[in-house]
Amino acid sequence: MHRNLILAELRSRLDRLGGGAVLAISDHDYERLFGINEVAAAKAAQFASKHHCVSIPGEDAVYFRKLNSDAYGSAGLVQDAAAMSR
Repeated sequence: MHRNLILAELRSRLDRLGGGAVLAISDHDYERLFGINEVAAAKAAQFASKHHCVSIPGEDAVYFRKLNSDAYGSAGLVQDAAAMSR
């Protein structure tokens, strides 16, 4: 995982992800970029959505998974994507 990630870099990395690929960011970067209050998850979800991703909280990281618009003719998640970016 990248430490001290800036918003512009996160935006660029999300835009380059292929369908079903996952990008993990540290909890430290998540809290710094989106905050730790009750609206942080909504802000992260909205940011992810703008880049055709979903945000998924994990144990020590937050994962952004790119939607696959080709799956079943609609925007959905690829269940077992092998691509993982850190």
